[in-house]
Amino acid sequence: MIGRVLNRIGSTAGGLAFPIAGLVAVAAPQPAYASDWGCQVVLCLATPGSPTTYAACVPPITKLWQELALGRGFPTCIGVGIRTKSVKHGYDLTLTQPDGTRSSYRLDTRTRTVTPQ
Repeated sequence: MIGRVLNRIGSTAGGLAFPIAGLVAVAAPQPAYASDWGCQVVLCLATPGSPTTYAACVPPITKLWQELALGRGFPTCIGVGIRTKSVKHGYDLTLTQPDGTRSSYRLDTRTRTVTPQ
């Protein structure tokens, strides 16, 4: 009798373990990953403050300034619409997310600064 009760409690707890684990995995904050340079640049530009606030952003943003100085243009990121417009001393950049939200930035190549618009 006690064995049956313990089996029942064990199977009920086991049946709840997977949904609870799934809920925890979805609810827990996850780091954002970018697999290519263009997406890394987009994530770093969207960082409040300086795009090089985080050490992981220094290499992609440094490369961005070098590429823009050489006139090679802005990188692309699949899944994000990137529209650039060349302006005096830099670029106006508009990022469109898949959900339609937009963010605009001004990149000044002289001072290497990024200003939200």
